Amino acid sequence: MAAISDGKISKQLLKTHSGEFDIESIHSLFLRDAGVCELGCLGECVNMERLDLSHNHLTTLHKLAGLTQLNTLNLSANRITTLEGLQSLEKLQTLNLSGNHIARFESLVCLTGLDYLEDLRLQDRISKLTNPVCQHMNYVEEVQRMFPRLKTLDGERVQGKGSELYQLCRQIDTQLQQEPVTSASLPTQHPAPWLQSQYWQMADEFQDSMLCDAEVQLTDLLASCKRLSEQSEDRLYNSMLGPS
Repeated sequence: MAAISDGKISKQLLKTHSGEFDIESIHSLFLRDAGVCELGCLGECVNMERLDLSHNHLTTLHKLAGLTQLNTLNLSANRITTLEGLQSLEKLQTLNLSGNHIARFESLVCLTGLDYLEDLRLQDRISKLTNPVCQHMNYVEEVQRMFPRLKTLDGERVQGKGSELYQLCRQIDTQLQQEPVTSASLPTQHPAPWLQSQYWQMADEFQDSMLCDAEVQLTDLLASCKRLSEQSEDRLYNSMLGPS
């Protein structure tokens, strides 16, 4: 979408993009890559449920405090360092913060009181969006400790059906990173072949047997053809002589 000229969200902009005459009637808003750097009056959309502000220039979020009905919020790819203001979003369930400047676990503390938060994303490996806090050695364990009700972290199940598979894959990935495979660690001997080199070749005795059978069948076929030819000649000769 076209970037906002002054980077500030106004009532007129909200009405234009939502199609609503009253900003309190707006339930969903999509302002991805709109050049937003100032939230303006966005906090007055008190009935907002879904909001996408990804790929903008936001640094602070305190003006979102009035969106108490919000359940889905995408703030990925901004310049956010503090999450103050989000603690008021009592019904928030899904929050995407990947691609920002959140450096410490302490910055996440204000989110721990959100009882409905079950899907949190601080990094997106596919889009290569992350936060400095994700580089900590015990990042996953620490976030799970802070948010025991989380079901999904960074797109991976941490609770419920399928979570065991994600944990197993994570353990394997960690082990591979700690113990990289090098040429020196590979075995020097070539593995023995499963089958012997002559496995698919016919034994001489079997080949001889097949040749003999084929020769007998060909001999019988030629003899049969000869008999049929002689019978045909006799019938043709008799038909030419006619009845005696």
